[in-house]
Amino acid sequence: MNNFLSLLIITATLFGSEIAAVNLSLKELEGVVYETPSAEEIKIPKNIKLIIIAFEKDISAVINEYLDTKDSLYLLSYNAVFIADVHKMPKIIAKIVALPRLQKYKHPIYLYYGDKLEAIIPTREAKATLLYIEDEKVKEIRFVSTKEELKMAIEG
Repeated sequence: MNNFLSLLIITATLFGSEIAAVNLSLKELEGVVYETPSAEEIKIPKNIKLIIIAFEKDISAVINEYLDTKDSLYLLSYNAVFIADVHKMPKIIAKIVALPRLQKYKHPIYLYYGDKLEAIIPTREAKATLLYIEDEKVKEIRFVSTKEELKMAIEG
């Protein structure tokens, strides 16, 4: 019984944030401020079905490389958005190095500078978090790490 209880506690710790994020209202994600790489405020569209979130530089690069091969309206045509959580990046590095590079991409990138997302959205090392939205609530959470997985997630 002791091993079962330990396993239950470990499982709850690992997946607790994932369980808590399911049924999260889209309003909570809309209630934070996002910016484009050009420092313009941007909002999550109401008809969104998929939110792709990168919490790390390397997975963000994978996502940007994939999206850079697509039309600028690719994400919008699938009712999807890409959020890059950059709150851990030093602002001077963001301003001098990252933002000029991100401005060159033709696809929309929602930059997030706060720390709220990481507190309410589950993450996995070296993976993007995918939030599937239905009736303005998170209905499913998945994680991807490759361009092929990302394509399948977006295009279904």
